[in-house]
This record gives sequence, C-alpha cells and structure tokens, in this order.
Amino acid sequence: MTTEHPREPLALNGVLASALPPELGTYRAPSRYTVAAVFTRRPEARELFLLGAPETRRTLDEAGYTAVELQVADRRLFITNTSLEELKQGLAVVIADLLAQISSEVQEEWALQTERLSVLADEEGRRLRDVEAAAAEISFVSSAWSRL
Repeated sequence: MTTEHPREPLALNGVLASALPPELGTYRAPSRYTVAAVFTRRPEARELFLLGAPETRRTLDEAGYTAVELQVADRRLFITNTSLEELKQGLAVVIADLLAQISSEVQEEWALQTERLSVLADEEGRRLRDVEAAAAEISFVSSAWSRL
C-alpha cells in the first residue's frame, strides 16, 4: 500500500481581498487586522503541525513580528495582528520562506519514508518467496506408493 503525497510545495497564491476589513482606505481603518491568504493546495497534517510548531513562532519573533499569529482553516492562512503594509515590507517574504522550509522538510521526510517502505516491501517479498520455496519442497507422497 502506497500513500501519495503532493509534490507541489505548499505556498500562498495571494491575499483574499474580499476578507479584508471594509474600512481599509478610510480614516476608520484599523492599524492591525487579520489578512487571509489562500494556499496553493490544502496543507497536509505534517505541514499543519510544523506551521504551529515553536520553531515557526521563534522565526516570526526573530524577524520582529512578535504580535503576528498564523492560523490555518481549510485552504486559508489567517495572518492575525498585521496589515497589508507590514506584509509588503517583509512579512510576506518571511511567511513564504517559512512555507518553503516546511515544504522542504516534509518532502524529505516523505522521501525517507518511501525509501524505508520500499526496503521493507523488498524484504517482505524475499521472505514470501523463501516461504513459498520451502512449501514447494514438501511432498505428500506415501512411501507405500513409491514401492509400486
């Protein structure tokens, strides 16, 4: 049994403009808000785990984005406590780099797992052939029949 994993790296297509606060561009616009971005594909469970890992938080903190939070819902990444300006000034690149790193790590894990499963399948195939060969050596011929 093989499990297929996406070969396309996890990335973002862009900002979902319809999800932005309606006050943007007016004097009542909030300085910080949630920006929804759309993934290129649905994130896998391991990718979701890594997005929520302490290393991701540390990366954002070290880049100066201590207030920013990342949350995933379906094919959307919600970037909270930010703004379009902050994203343009560098946060978008930090997030893109994070996603590229996560994708790379997951692809390496999948490749290693696939290799391990292949080795196990080869070993199991050899074992089955050995058992079949041993079974084929068994003969149920009566010694009485062999004297006739």
